[in-house]
Amino acid sequence: MRDRIVKEISKHVQAYCEEINFSFSPGLIDIQRPPKEEMGDFALASAMRLAKVAKKPPIEIAKILTEKFRANNSIFSKIETVPPGFVNFYLNDSAITEELEKFFGKIGQMVKSDQKPLTVVVDYSAVNIAKQMHVGHIRSTIIGDILARVLEARGEKVIAQNHLGDWGLPIAKVLWKVSPILRDLEKNGKNPSEELPLAKLEGIYREANQACLENKEADDEVHKILIQLQNGDEKLLDDWKMVTRLSMNEIYRVYRLLDVKLTEEHERGESFYRGLLADTVTEISKSGKMVESQGAKCVFLSQFKTKDGSPLPIIVQKSDGGYNYDTFDLAAVRYRLRDLDADRIIYVTDARQSLHFSQLFALTEELGWNQKDGKKIPMEHVAFGSILGEDGKPLKTRSGENVKLADLLQEAIERSYSVVNEKNPELSDEKKREVAKFVGIGAVKYADLSQNRNNDYIFSFDRMLALNGNTAPYLQYAHARVCSIFRKGKIDESLIPSRPNCLAPVERRLSLKILQLPEIVRQVEVELRPHYLCTYLFELASIFANFYDECPILVASSESEKLSRLSLCKQVRDTISFGLGLLGIEAPQEM
Repeated sequence: MRDRIVKEISKHVQAYCEEINFSFSPGLIDIQRPPKEEMGDFALASAMRLAKVAKKPPIEIAKILTEKFRANNSIFSKIETVPPGFVNFYLNDSAITEELEKFFGKIGQMVKSDQKPLTVVVDYSAVNIAKQMHVGHIRSTIIGDILARVLEARGEKVIAQNHLGDWGLPIAKVLWKVSPILRDLEKNGKNPSEELPLAKLEGIYREANQACLENKEADDEVHKILIQLQNGDEKLLDDWKMVTRLSMNEIYRVYRLLDVKLTEEHERGESFYRGLLADTVTEISKSGKMVESQGAKCVFLSQFKTKDGSPLPIIVQKSDGGYNYDTFDLAAVRYRLRDLDADRIIYVTDARQSLHFSQLFALTEELGWNQKDGKKIPMEHVAFGSILGEDGKPLKTRSGENVKLADLLQEAIERSYSVVNEKNPELSDEKKREVAKFVGIGAVKYADLSQNRNNDYIFSFDRMLALNGNTAPYLQYAHARVCSIFRKGKIDESLIPSRPNCLAPVERRLSLKILQLPEIVRQVEVELRPHYLCTYLFELASIFANFYDECPILVASSESEKLSRLSLCKQVRDTISFGLGLLGIEAPQEM
């Protein structure tokens, strides 16, 4: 709808620009949504931008534009000028219903971009080998997943990258303890996947880490193993692969529970780039920007300084010849730009890594790596805040440990079962458990995604499982309610018209909200903020609740009115289902 309005308005604004000998550009079309419904459906603020050029007050320009719009218009029922220089537009009902007809059964097509598809790399989740996922991993994992889904819905080619922490000293510590265990399991014919679950691997890592802190001999042994691993010791490499798969098997179980699309093909851990590190350092050295500082090879960029004002280094190679976090990420950038031919790169990590990514992006630009066809390839850090307990502190167990994500999700399902059992006791137990799973998981995901990602938020099961307010269960219930209308009325959907034949005030509001979906999806794509979609779906469900209360559907006054309202019901159902699908949340037919 917005695209049609922009096209309609643009030709008149362009004509006026020609009259005043001013070069028109699409950026002049400043269309806003008025704060109140009675002020119109859309407002144009271009007069304010043209006032200085035309040497006239904005209100006079707005009046001139208003007359142009009125003289040749087929989609507005009313156009008015409002101080200090706005033009307010009221859509006529036929324009709204015509647009709804385009949406009917084709929502996926309506949200697609008409631009050439881009290759977008999205780096998210980034779990560590031999460690269980804890609650802190959920934000990167599900925010990255929805952004990937939205970009795909817009028609982009998305390449997901799970940057595993699977190399270096932590892995050597695990292998120091695990390799002897694996030899013993082989000797006794036992299955490692049964004997070494991820929880046990994590315990082994902790033991090894503590031993290295307390015992120099242990630390020396681990460093020997690290060197052997880096030199390609075949048995150690086999053990490393085994530990990786044992870890990821459990992590994929959690991904499936969360309905996250990451698979083994998306794994691009630190180990993947180990053969590219030396070449990356050489290329940076050739640029002439690398200097030696205290034995380490560094790059100093003038915009990055420590608190005392001294230069802040980007360490490309450590003094002992080893590589660090910066080196791996620089190698990854080169691979993504050159081998994957990325047009846009998105990193989804917590806000504590903001400085690291600012330096990474600045150095990439300084080296000229992110240039393509004379244009700069955007690299964006999608930062997010922390998950807090109800005490306002980072969410922890009573013993002070990080909450395991698998445990938290299981508790969400159990709590959801209690709610389903109370609200709909006549469901079979099998159905209750099915509903409890997608309601519980959906509630946890939505509670996170509905927040402005930059903010910390307080984790509360009671709040996120509520059937009212801006929650997943509220949206899921709205979808189930629409489904129940079709079920109770035994409606043959093939008979439903593709557009309503009349619009009462609440039906008009509902229609305009449905038509806003492409605009919202595009906004999420550009600004990388999932909460825009959550807010939209909540507003849509809220307007539908008013429509449901005010407009009889199955007992409408005529068959024509009934079918017209069923047409709107179908559009609402499909829109909520599509929106929840982008969020990776199930849209149930009954609850």
